[in-house]
Amino acid sequence: MAAAAAATARFNVYTTVEGQTRRASGGRAIEANAVASDTQLAPLFRNGSFLLLWVGQFVSQMGDRLAALAFPWLVYRSTGSALGTGAVFAIYSLPYVLFGAFAGVLVDRFNKRKLMVAVDLVRAVLVLAVPLVAARSLPAVFALSFAIATAGVFFEPAKLAMLPEIVAPGRLLRANSLLATSENLTEILGWAFAGALLASVSTSVAFRLDAVTFAVSAAALLFMRYRAPVRVAAEHSAQALRDELREGFRFLARDRGLRANTTMIVVCVAGLGAAYPLTFLFAVNVLNGGAGAFGALEAIVGAGFLIGSLALVALASRVRKGRTMIAGLAVMGLCLALVAATGSVVSAAIPFAIFGVANAIVLIAVDTYLQQVVPNGMRGRVLGTRFTLTQGTYAVSVLVGGALAGVIDVRILFVVVGAIVAASALVGLLTREVRDA
Repeated sequence: MAAAAAATARFNVYTTVEGQTRRASGGRAIEANAVASDTQLAPLFRNGSFLLLWVGQFVSQMGDRLAALAFPWLVYRSTGSALGTGAVFAIYSLPYVLFGAFAGVLVDRFNKRKLMVAVDLVRAVLVLAVPLVAARSLPAVFALSFAIATAGVFFEPAKLAMLPEIVAPGRLLRANSLLATSENLTEILGWAFAGALLASVSTSVAFRLDAVTFAVSAAALLFMRYRAPVRVAAEHSAQALRDELREGFRFLARDRGLRANTTMIVVCVAGLGAAYPLTFLFAVNVLNGGAGAFGALEAIVGAGFLIGSLALVALASRVRKGRTMIAGLAVMGLCLALVAATGSVVSAAIPFAIFGVANAIVLIAVDTYLQQVVPNGMRGRVLGTRFTLTQGTYAVSVLVGGALAGVIDVRILFVVVGAIVAASALVGLLTREVRDA
């Protein structure tokens, strides 16, 4: 449900292909600059670095599903508070607001693989500490959640920025689609497994398993054959750091298409953030299904996301990014509103599954587009700035959604957030630079 929160994209500036910068025309298909050279999927499966990244992330994301359910379930069982539960989700987004742009600068400055390995190892240690402190201090659980999410702020932009360095430009969309496909296999398998596990064992087991998956991801990264791009040595003064932060913001702000696309995504996230705690509370309080029902609904979203990812692999050369994003956002909003009319996991499965399909199409399109048009050396800063804007909005939305759920029927709130997400599609439809991307 939260996948689109990190969606990033831009329109109609310059595409970097093997060191050459050229104009990208509007209305291109998602993979328009390299479709002819990417007629087969097989070469990706001979790319050892990509395969290690792919496998490592699959294992790590399986663990993430365990922790993502264990954290709110731990807090809800301890407090019974909708606001407290919403706070867990918000805390996971807050570090993007505080550190996202700074993380982007570090990603551009340092070896991305070393940074990602260090982050994985730090997260493994922090996750192992959760069961140790949970019985003694609930505030400490919130603090660890914040620390784990802070480490993740450095990992995600590094992963997205590194992908164009290990995958040929013509295979980027399919590489992103494969990563999204495996991620959403973890949505299906991971959420279902997490729900079943937490129904039978303690949350401590979930956190320990998550720590193991971080270690597996770090090992996979270490075995990659990766050579960091040569970059001119950067000054390490505070002023130089501020200058690089401003460069990322200026790159994002000066392009009209990128500004419009960012506005569209921020509006979407303003509604989408609230949908995450609302789904948890809908499963627990409306469906009376507990953690198992929440895990089932998230698994259904993951199944839809898997279908959408595979469809985009097959249809990449015939799909236009702008229209795809607009249509996908409209469908997502409609599906969220329709959840209000359901009363069981079975009936809710239909809108949640379709939501997953649309979410995949939107997210893959915007991530691929940004990777194609932002030159190497700027990706980390631009991604960091985008994450700061989107995740800041997301964190506020999560908190507001959790707070309102304590006084307003969750089903009414689903209609409201659906309308907000659908409105983001209207923003894109009324903006030529987005519509024709």
